[in-house]
Amino acid sequence: MTLSRVKWRAVTITGLLLLVIALSVALKLQSLSKVVITQQNRQLAHEKASAEMLATNVLRATALFNDIARATQDANQAGDEESERRVVVIQKLVRGNNCATESVPRPAADQLRAHRDKIRTGSASTDTGESAG
Repeated sequence: MTLSRVKWRAVTITGLLLLVIALSVALKLQSLSKVVITQQNRQLAHEKASAEMLATNVLRATALFNDIARATQDANQAGDEESERRVVVIQKLVRGNNCATESVPRPAADQLRAHRDKIRTGSASTDTGESAG
């Protein structure tokens, strides 16, 4: 064996060892990168699920508010229709009465309207369980 042959073998072995080390480092870096990407993927999936749940809750709340608004509007419309029916009945009942043709004084009408508004406002609040009479 000559000296140059030994050097070439040593250089080749060293080169192969460096190649193995480089490949090992690259493999380790890829493994760590895969772990980081997997963790990020899990975090993003969790955030997505949270956002979907939040959006679902917002949609449910909006639908609930819409249902409440619709029910309130229906109740107000039913109340207005009932008032109109009462006006017709009262007009029929007082048709022959001379007092019915006189106009109601403005302060009295204003007090009646204020009382009506107070009653409507009170009906929107929760029931206290007490009778109105």
